[in-house]
Amino acid sequence: MISIQKITVQELEDFVSSSVYLALKDKPISKPRAISYVNNPRAKKNDVVLYLGFLEDELVSYRTILPDIFFNENKPTSFGWLSGNWVGEKHRRKGISTLLFKEVLKDWEGKLMYTNYAEASKLVYDKTDEFLLLKELKGTKYYNRFCLADILPTKNKLFEKTKMLWQVLDVILNVFVDFKNLFSSSIKNRFSVKVNENSSTSILAFTDNFTSQNLFRRSEEEFNWIQKYPWVLTDEVSRKASEAYNFSLYSNNFESNFYTVYNVANNLIGRILITIRDGHVKIPYAFFLEENSKEIASFIIDKCNKEKIKTIVVYNQKLETELNEQLSFVTKKEFSQKYFITKKLEKSIKKTSEITIQSGDGDVVFT
Repeated sequence: MISIQKITVQELEDFVSSSVYLALKDKPISKPRAISYVNNPRAKKNDVVLYLGFLEDELVSYRTILPDIFFNENKPTSFGWLSGNWVGEKHRRKGISTLLFKEVLKDWEGKLMYTNYAEASKLVYDKTDEFLLLKELKGTKYYNRFCLADILPTKNKLFEKTKMLWQVLDVILNVFVDFKNLFSSSIKNRFSVKVNENSSTSILAFTDNFTSQNLFRRSEEEFNWIQKYPWVLTDEVSRKASEAYNFSLYSNNFESNFYTVYNVANNLIGRILITIRDGHVKIPYAFFLEENSKEIASFIIDKCNKEKIKTIVVYNQKLETELNEQLSFVTKKEFSQKYFITKKLEKSIKKTSEITIQSGDGDVVFT
């Protein structure tokens, strides 16, 4: 018999400091993620954000929920993102995940969304017949450098055993990439860039012109929260803690920075959030006009070449057009990111125009 324990936002900090949490072999939430949840400006103190499934005294399953708000015709609606789902290997395919999901669905009154999912989780959601596709973002993954040692070992055990060979080959091939980049065209002198600039009235107004059109309407408060309370850390304590946690917690390198871009007349033309994790770039939020896409793309290329970035994932057609022309990439691959919503919650959205979502919406920006 599975017993379910539920933990709210206001209980979460005490839980991750408790003897019960410390004794768990598999941690249901990392401490950095718990602190982020507690400080989420869109969470209510009584929101249930952690579901634990016990078989006697053994933790066999858990689910985490990230509270959020979307706006429809200026009306805010609270809901939860399905953010993490785990079942112990010995207890899979026994309906435990579905059991916890039903509790989530009940507590959150059917107001749920999800993205950035594992296929096993999606199969569970598909069986419930509760969800439909809200939005699909089309994007591109650019391979800026050779990274065979990252890709091939995940495909076959033979490649894993010969990983050192691929690392050597990457080094050799990337010598030619670096040489080629020396002669790549650049318009970097046409703009200047500041990192994590204090948000002035003009920066806030510029950003608001774009976020006001977004389904989730991120404010500066949320952006500050995202940067102040990261889920992925690089210290030794997090490395050791990650051994007991099944989701993102540790990387050798992780940074998340906002870049404000100015033209030669010192006018703000773009604001971009870029995350770099172990040499791989994502652009969760990008605010700029189409007429300035060339400068924005050039800045991204200069930064990625300077820092020897391996891959760049972009979900912005204007940026993709410019990157296709300016970036001397090794190869590229089409990507997509899908957002699903419960049928009940979807009825709350009046689609008077196309829904605008950025690729950082959901929990994606944290990982």
